Amino acid sequence: MHRRQGDGAGQDAGPAVRRLAVTAVGLALASLGSSCRHPVTPPGPWHEEAGYRWRELHVPSSRRGPGFTELPASRTGISFVNTVTLDSALWNRHLAQGGGVALGDVDGDGLPDIYLTSNEGSNALYRNLGDWRFEDITAKAGVAMTGRHSTGAVFADVDGDGDLDLQVSTLGGGVALFLNDGHGVFRERTTEAGLASHAGSMTMTLTDVDGDGHLDLYVANYKTRSALDIYPPQERAFNQVVRQVGQRFEVVPKFQKDYRVVDRPEYNLVSMQQRADPDGFYLNDGTGHFTLVPWTKGRFLDETGKPLATAPEYFGLSAKFTDVDGDGAPDLYVCDDFEDPDLFWLNDGTGTFRAVPRLAVRNTSNSSMAVDFSDVDRDGNVDILVVDMLGRGARRKAEIPTHTPLPKLIGQIDDRPQWQRNTLLRNRGDGTFEQIAGYAGIEASDWTWDVLFLDVDLDGYEDVLATTGHLWDVMDADTWERIRTTFTGAAWRRELSLFPKLALRSVAFHNNGDLTFSDVGERWGFGGDDAISHGMATADLDGDGGLDVVVNRLNSPAAVFRNDAGAPRVAVRLRGAAPNTAGAGSKIRVLGGPVPVQQKEVVLGGTYLSGSDPLYTFAAGTAQDLTIEVDWRRRGHSVVRAVKPNREYEIIEPPPGPATARPAAVPAHPEAPWFRDVSTLLGHRHVETPYNDWTRQPLLPQALSQLGPGVTWYDVDGDGQEDLLITSGRGGVLAYYRNDRGRFNRVDLHVAPARYDETTALPLPDGKGGTTLLVGQSNYESLTPGEAAGVPGVLAITPGTGRTTPLIPGDVPSVGPLAVADVDGDGDLDLFVGGRVAPGAYPEPVSSRLFRNEGGRFVLDEVNTRLLQDVGMVSAAVFSDVNGDGWPDLIVAPEWGSLRLFLNDHGRFRDATADWGLDRIVGRWNGVTTGDLDGDGRLDIVATSWGRNTKYHVDAAHPLFLYFGDFSGSRRWDMVEAQYDDRLHAIAPLTPLGRLMTALPAVRLRTRTFAAYANATLGDVLGPALARAQRL
Repeated sequence: MHRRQGDGAGQDAGPAVRRLAVTAVGLALASLGSSCRHPVTPPGPWHEEAGYRWRELHVPSSRRGPGFTELPASRTGISFVNTVTLDSALWNRHLAQGGGVALGDVDGDGLPDIYLTSNEGSNALYRNLGDWRFEDITAKAGVAMTGRHSTGAVFADVDGDGDLDLQVSTLGGGVALFLNDGHGVFRERTTEAGLASHAGSMTMTLTDVDGDGHLDLYVANYKTRSALDIYPPQERAFNQVVRQVGQRFEVVPKFQKDYRVVDRPEYNLVSMQQRADPDGFYLNDGTGHFTLVPWTKGRFLDETGKPLATAPEYFGLSAKFTDVDGDGAPDLYVCDDFEDPDLFWLNDGTGTFRAVPRLAVRNTSNSSMAVDFSDVDRDGNVDILVVDMLGRGARRKAEIPTHTPLPKLIGQIDDRPQWQRNTLLRNRGDGTFEQIAGYAGIEASDWTWDVLFLDVDLDGYEDVLATTGHLWDVMDADTWERIRTTFTGAAWRRELSLFPKLALRSVAFHNNGDLTFSDVGERWGFGGDDAISHGMATADLDGDGGLDVVVNRLNSPAAVFRNDAGAPRVAVRLRGAAPNTAGAGSKIRVLGGPVPVQQKEVVLGGTYLSGSDPLYTFAAGTAQDLTIEVDWRRRGHSVVRAVKPNREYEIIEPPPGPATARPAAVPAHPEAPWFRDVSTLLGHRHVETPYNDWTRQPLLPQALSQLGPGVTWYDVDGDGQEDLLITSGRGGVLAYYRNDRGRFNRVDLHVAPARYDETTALPLPDGKGGTTLLVGQSNYESLTPGEAAGVPGVLAITPGTGRTTPLIPGDVPSVGPLAVADVDGDGDLDLFVGGRVAPGAYPEPVSSRLFRNEGGRFVLDEVNTRLLQDVGMVSAAVFSDVNGDGWPDLIVAPEWGSLRLFLNDHGRFRDATADWGLDRIVGRWNGVTTGDLDGDGRLDIVATSWGRNTKYHVDAAHPLFLYFGDFSGSRRWDMVEAQYDDRLHAIAPLTPLGRLMTALPAVRLRTRTFAAYANATLGDVLGPALARAQRL
């Protein structure tokens, strides 16, 4: 069996949503305020000190920042346009992936110059004349590279002679090297340097990987030309490319250089994927001569520490070095396109890289475009941001299909799924990362190519800038539908031209300092006009210490954004010992500003197709005396005290020796962890039988058949140590682990395998020194209400004998949580049985029940149970005396709605939810418990919910709704997620149109296109059925 994974716009392995943009270079220096001319006052003279020098920066008092002002070509003299013709882009779609920017002082006059790459024409080098004037010196410098299909560029002193050399990546020519004569005139030395290649190269990043003082190079390679542009569709069909030989599949010889087979037997799936050019890793001998390092000779290790068996043939777009784990050695993150997984390598200090453990990063972006690093929350740990293509806003998301990973198999925890969204990996400081892009509000930035962390407003927290757009919006679902129904395929090379142009504004997010970000692109003047923007880089182009931004755009003039921030700053540059004259791999810390510590690591290149000038600007705040610390890559250490704001400091690397030894690193979190993972002491494996939830309700937002086992701590054997009970899925058995002073031994309870999924296990003392185990049973997978009601709700199990008897009769709602307490004060424990969900009727609120214990028999408390009628789909419940009157009250956490509080008045409950203000706290709840958290003698409530790290953006004005009812006439509950849309001034659906049309065919008649769906209200989509809907 095979699944069609290719299309005319992407590679054959995935959905038809891939980048194909023609690029117009844009230089951008942005700021709030007018674009009128402000005379530039150059920095003051240098003052030499021991180990460093400094000069005054002149920050214009007229600056109204923070933000940017885009300067026109008439002001700067920069007329460069990265032009790619339509015919060229249709012949090779990779030409549409844009060009890059390299910034640096090539002639040693103290002013950063600008180099821009062209995918089809000639590159351009502009000399900075000062006062925002630039002169085209491309011909004199000898770096035009006309017709060589340039992609990226970076300035770096690769031969250690003190001037900036130029490296340019190309499609089909690998990386070209130009050595600088010290005056801005270059000679190509590609072959002599050992860089000759035919690779389709993209982003370059350089640092000293092994601490020998040499600038080493990593190149993210893509492919010179896509097989989709070489072979017509019928020739590259699966059955033409792949053949079956016995029980295995292989690519036929004709296509072996272009395709590989991906066999996923666990999914009964075989697919073909395009081969890409393996990335290149080069070690520098210090003179500018590079040696290509083989992938399989021990420099790259897998997660287990074994050398790779083959080179990864992934479509690399970006790569960047940065020390993420804090050991002083630069690590490496590689962004790979399509469904190719990202590569995250940890450096052991010698330049040997090992793949990060599978469980250290739980999920990544799908089509990763670019990466940058920052200590986002200033906790001392380096966090990672990777950008993808997720549309901004519910309406844009409605117009485009969104890639979702293959369904997770039962028991699968280390698969690392790839999602079409940005990924913000917050570093926990223990070698693991949590993905919080949804919580941070930056999971979507549209079709994004490049990303930079930059403290735009100089408040001590780094903000985010991103470039966006594409030549063709190949994610446009309506175009794909038209191609599917009307395109003959004869003119297959023209297929991409059917897609609309995707010109977008660039994006800026302000870091709020609390792990959240706010959209400020328009307010900060960075968005600009709609355009297709690719590579960008930063440099202080006017000498005020603020980092300006240059953006290379496709088929539009180059844009320059002047940074208009007026806040005090400290600019820092390193002067490293030759041959690492930029101090690459060194870390700069500034102490005493608006946050305790600001840190940046010197990395050359690494932004998409681009490389910034290695000047770093830090916020000074109100401080008049700051401290700069430098941890040099070769282990030296420098400290500059009494640092003044609005100055630039150039710090000189000290000679190696004991006096300059780096102080021992202080962990960001020196305290010992509260818990450590000792799961291996159990060796427990949960039994779960597969069940397809969506066969019965295709619009379910998530599976309900795999909510996981219940766990309970209780001293079952009375030895004073709490033992562990774990319930099972259908076909497994209740597990009992006896605690023997911290060692756990599994004890056979002699119970039969479970006929149904078990939910909660609770111990019930029998009054004779023994214990009965109460185990809830789920009837969720039952086919009919009658079958569901026949499943006993709670079983009573006697440890030792395994005797099992039905305790609580079944009901239509599936049993969820159980809770026990003496609710009537008669000395024995009564039982709450929570209703979780009615089989096939999610999300209809269901009833729960309360049973009184009468001499060991549980009898339905009809009075109190009436209060629990339709209380909701209960996820958790707890008895606790919250009002301190001596009677256990009941707190219930339903999946949708507010927490419910029932106060116990001598055995009779009343609903006190509104009285206690809990009706105003609405969420999707998963758990609840109580405890005196502040030591005031009163029990507080702790409730867990889905939280804010989701795809939903919810606030008081925009709550999430779930409308449900029989919309299809199929006698089943259908449901649609919805939210108030400010643009439409109405409730609009959030459920993807594709899912709706499959489950509700009538929707296709009312909403014929994805564009129409993006502008449709819920009433437009559901029609008369909306009047019959219920809402949560």
